[in-house]
Amino acid sequence: MISLRRSTRMVTLLLVLSVPFTGCASIPKETEPEMVKRVEEGKPTSTTVESPPEGIDAPDLVRDFVDAGAQPANNYEAARKHLTERARNSWRVPSEVTVVKNVDTVPLREEDLPDSVQMVSLSVDKVGKLRADNSFVPGEGSEQLDIRVERQDDGEWRIVNPPDLLLASRNAFDSNYRAVSVFFLDEQRNGVVPDVRWVRQNPQSTLPSRVIDLLLSGPSAGFDSAMNTAIPEEAETVSNVSEVKDGALLVDLSGLGSLSSRKKRMIAAQVVLTLRGVRTARVRLTEEGTALLSNSPVLRPSDVASYERRNKVSSEVAPLAVVNEKLKVFNEQAPPVPGPTGSGEYAITTAARSDEGEYVAAVVRSADEGVDLRVGQYAGSLLKLPVHGSFISRPTWRSESEVWAVVDGKRVVRAIRDDNGAWSVEEVDVRGFATDEGHIEALRIARDGTRLAGVVDGRIVVAGIVGSGSTVRLQRPTPLTGGFSDSKIKQVAWLNSRSLVAISDSDARPVVKVSVDGFTWKSYDSSNLRQPLRRLTVGPGQKVIVGDEAYLWQARDQEEIWEVLQDIPVGPKSIPFYPG
Repeated sequence: MISLRRSTRMVTLLLVLSVPFTGCASIPKETEPEMVKRVEEGKPTSTTVESPPEGIDAPDLVRDFVDAGAQPANNYEAARKHLTERARNSWRVPSEVTVVKNVDTVPLREEDLPDSVQMVSLSVDKVGKLRADNSFVPGEGSEQLDIRVERQDDGEWRIVNPPDLLLASRNAFDSNYRAVSVFFLDEQRNGVVPDVRWVRQNPQSTLPSRVIDLLLSGPSAGFDSAMNTAIPEEAETVSNVSEVKDGALLVDLSGLGSLSSRKKRMIAAQVVLTLRGVRTARVRLTEEGTALLSNSPVLRPSDVASYERRNKVSSEVAPLAVVNEKLKVFNEQAPPVPGPTGSGEYAITTAARSDEGEYVAAVVRSADEGVDLRVGQYAGSLLKLPVHGSFISRPTWRSESEVWAVVDGKRVVRAIRDDNGAWSVEEVDVRGFATDEGHIEALRIARDGTRLAGVVDGRIVVAGIVGSGSTVRLQRPTPLTGGFSDSKIKQVAWLNSRSLVAISDSDARPVVKVSVDGFTWKSYDSSNLRQPLRRLTVGPGQKVIVGDEAYLWQARDQEEIWEVLQDIPVGPKSIPFYPG
C-alpha cells in the first residue's frame, strides 16, 4: 500500500547499461551499488497466483475468498480470482483490511433460485483493521453478509457481489503479513521510538523498500501528532533499497535539503534501526550517492544505539520498594532510602522513581481521610501537591520534570516542575480515554514519553501523548480489545517500547504480553502463581516481577517458569518498582 504522501513520486529509470562507467564517478566506489528501477509498493514484482481449487463448493469458495483477502499482491489478484469476470473487473478494493476470526459460511435455502445460483451466509467476528498507513487498530463486533455465488460456464462457482469490506482471516493475515518497527523521534526529539506497522512479507526482495517507504511517509495515524521525524517531507529514495556487494543494504535518499549534523545523525538512527529487524545489520546510507555521514560510510545498530537509551529500563538507577509504608532500596541488603521517605515520616502507600533517578513521587496517607500526592528529590523531603483523593494510583513519570497520576478513578493529573524548581498541577483531558461512567484503575507512560497505557474498566487503553509544558492532550485513545473475554485486566506496565505486560484476574492466564497495537496477546506460564496478583513491575532485560499473597515472583519470558524472588528481604506485601 502506497502512502498518499508518496503516491505522486516520479520513478526514475537508471539506464546503467547506456551510461559509460565514468558517468558514475560521483558515486563513491566503495558503495558498489546495484542500481535498479524503483519499484512502487502498489506494483510488486509479479508472482503466480493460483485460482480456487477445482470443484470447490459455494460455502468453501466464500471462506477461501476471506483467506485470500490477506494477499494484496497484484491488486488482490488472489481474491479477484474468486469473483465472476464482471465482479472482478468492477471490484474496488477498500483502503483498509478488516481482519476477522471465527469465519463461518452456511448455504441458505432460497426458493425461486435456479440451480446455478447459491446464496451463502457469511458471519465473522472482527479483530480489527489494517489502516491504509499499514498500522493495525483493534476493534470488536460481528458481521453477517449474504453472498451471491453463481456457477460459471466451466462449472465453477464464483462470487457475484463481493462485500464492501475487504475481509481477511486472522490466520491468513498472520501468514502473509509481519509486524515491523518503524522508528520516529520521541517527544523530546533527542531519541527514537518504534511505531509498529504491518507489511506483506513477499516478495522478500522488496521488503526493505516497503519498510523505508513507511518511514518516509511519517508516523501512523494513531501517533502522528505524538511522534516526530527528522526526515524532510520532500525526501524520497532514488532507487530500491538493495543489497550491495559487501552485504550491506544501500539506502540512497534525495530531497533532504540542507541539514545540520545533528539531524543527519537522527535520520541515520531512524533508517538503521528501522531496517534492523528486516534484513541486515549493516546499512550504507547515502544522499544521492554520497555518504550521509562522511565519517561513517557503513552504519550498524550499535552505532546509533544511544538514541534508544530512553526506551529501556536503566540498570544504573536502583529500583525501590514500599515496605511497611517506607521506601527501601530493592536489592539484597534492602536498606532504607536516606531521608524522610525511608524513615517513616510519610505513610507511603505507593510511589514511583523518575527514569534518571533524581526524583520520587509518592502517594501518602493524609492527616485527614484519604491520600495526597507528594514529589521531591530522591532522599530528600517531598513537597505536598494540591492533589487529594480517596484513591490515587501509582504515579508514572514522563520526564524528570513531569509526573502523572489518577485520582479517584476519574481524574488524571500531571505535576510539572519549571526551570526554577517550582511544581504546578493541572488536569489532563481524558475524554475518549474513559467514558463519564468509566473507572481508570492504573496508568503507565512509556519511557519514550510519546504514549500512555492505562487500565479502564478492566481493559487496556493506549493513547499518544501530544505536546509538553503547559499544553498536553491525548491522541486517539484506543481500547485493546483483542484479549480474553472471560477475564479483566488489573494492572499494566511497559515491557519494552513496543509491548506491554499485564496481570489479569484469570487463573489460567494471570500474566499476558500484549503488543502495543493490541494484535498479539500471549500468556506467560501460569505455573506457581496464585490469584489475586496485586503487584507488577518490569526491570532491565524485560524481567517481569509480580506478587501474590505469599511471594514475589520473577520471569523473563512467556515460557520461563516463575521463580520466587527470595534474595531480596522485603516481604510479599511490599510494592517493588523500577524507575518510570
